[in-house]
Amino acid sequence: MSFCPGCGASLADPASFVQEFWSGADRNFLGWCVACGLLATVVLPAAIVSHEPEH
Repeated sequence: MSFCPGCGASLADPASFVQEFWSGADRNFLGWCVACGLLATVVLPAAIVSHEPEH
């Protein structure tokens, strides 16, 4: 997670916070943006199950 999912500011600022952790096979990123104050978790799942819309 390089950018805030709320405002798009760079999380490379030393005052911002990004922590990576795992929950099962999923990768989770906990981030706090100093620009807008948003605390968010972004999850990268091991697999995405979806459907194809009818044509």
